[in-house]
Amino acid sequence: METPVFANPDVNRLAVHSGLRQLAWGLAGVFFFAVLLRAGLSPAAAFLAVAATLALRLATRPIAFALIRSVGVRPTMLVGSVLYAAQFPVLAMVDAGHLWTIGAYVLAVALADVTYWTCYHAVFAAAGDVGERGAQVGVRTVVMVAADAVAPVAGGLLLTWHPAIAFAAASVLALVAIVPFWSVPVPAVDLAGDHGYAPFREGVRLFATDAFVMCGFVLTWGLIMFEALDRRFDAFGWLLGAAALAGAFGGLVLGRLIDAGHAARAVRLNLVAMSAVVLLRVTLSGTPTGVVVAALLSTALMGLYVPTLMTAVYNAAKTSPCAVRFHYLAEAGWDAGGILVCVLTAGALALGISARLIMLAALPVLALQAWWLHQRYDAQQRDAAEAAVAPPDAALAGQTD
Repeated sequence: METPVFANPDVNRLAVHSGLRQLAWGLAGVFFFAVLLRAGLSPAAAFLAVAATLALRLATRPIAFALIRSVGVRPTMLVGSVLYAAQFPVLAMVDAGHLWTIGAYVLAVALADVTYWTCYHAVFAAAGDVGERGAQVGVRTVVMVAADAVAPVAGGLLLTWHPAIAFAAASVLALVAIVPFWSVPVPAVDLAGDHGYAPFREGVRLFATDAFVMCGFVLTWGLIMFEALDRRFDAFGWLLGAAALAGAFGGLVLGRLIDAGHAARAVRLNLVAMSAVVLLRVTLSGTPTGVVVAALLSTALMGLYVPTLMTAVYNAAKTSPCAVRFHYLAEAGWDAGGILVCVLTAGALALGISARLIMLAALPVLALQAWWLHQRYDAQQRDAAEAAVAPPDAALAGQTD
């Protein structure tokens, strides 16, 4: 009998938490690259600012790890959530003529991210069910996409006419988002044992490829959209909202496909879809009309991306010796991949290479990611098959810790 998608209350609370955070992000945070450009930074300098943020995240990870050791996962996640709310008023102050404002924003984002994301991913990995993971990630994706469909439209209008209200509302929503996750159980943390690198390798390399796609391809596309719309926040927000609606249910459908045992098919479908997204955006981004068409069509295909990737990552984390350590290292891989692609993109833009051509660099990375995802899902299916045929005494013999 199929388990209802909303049967896990902890996953539901985390979905509400993520939705509220995404509303805050949509009101102001999603425009951060556009704000940096409007504040006077060149596109290359804006990419370097993102690289600096990721470098600071990577450098301060030991601090976050020490905080988890001393106070635990939930308080550390609370610190990250409060700092997340604080980054929006700092973003409002950014001015290329005053470099300290850019430094303050880089610091605020880095500290918020480094204390939040490791804990959040570990909690979601532990709370979810392996057999329902794809659908649960899909539900969260739909909730976040619903926020993405509404918040950027409101945020773009507010940033055009009343920017202070946009930043203040984002901070309030970010603080309200703390409430749903507070009662979700947190995973046991094994930070004392030395498990080596091997149990966590899959998370590091998959997150590194995700960073390459998000920081290289997605940010570059955002730059193209913003420039095509004459750097208008209101038009940019409307386009982001419409594009989110176009891809609203792809994640939920694909999540069920993965849970039904068709993970290999889902990975292949995602690779084809994402390759089509890249080529569509490169081909149509020469005119404002083409940008709008590409945004709407391609975002519908991108609904496949997150469930395919994160189902594999969360299941690997849940079966690893320590979900917190898994995501600590995976996030470090994300930082490293993001730093690399941001520096390369900044260099390419400074040399006058077209942003349209830069997006093509995502194609080999997506192929590499698909290969690693195939390996992960194949291993998961082998483990499930072995567990199904194992005699009861063998299963009990494995429960020694």
